[in-house]
Amino acid sequence: MLDTAGRHPLERLRTHFEFMGSDTVDSGFVRGCLVGNFGAELADLYEEIRSAVQRGFQQWASHIERVLAEAQESGEVSASLDVSATSLFVLSAWEGALIAARADKSSAPIDAFFHMVFDVVLR
Repeated sequence: MLDTAGRHPLERLRTHFEFMGSDTVDSGFVRGCLVGNFGAELADLYEEIRSAVQRGFQQWASHIERVLAEAQESGEVSASLDVSATSLFVLSAWEGALIAARADKSSAPIDAFFHMVFDVVLR
């Protein structure tokens, strides 16, 4: 979804997270992010898992950063936006929203993610 040709960068980014958010809500808040789950539960116990989680998050953040850079080039976001720091923030906010949504059995944290990321940070 992040690479879909013919769509604006922020539209692709939003669609990416909407797809995953829908999966969480539709599953009754019993499924989250596999990488996030491993990071939260097993990374302290197994170096191999910690390393794999780290690589997974780095790759994901890299994809988000690339989309944000495209959005910056097209004028969708401010030229002063630090796309590297913002990609890490967006990914971290997403993972936190998933944990909170599962704990609350509510889409409110996911809704807050979309509002803050797309209506405030990337406006």
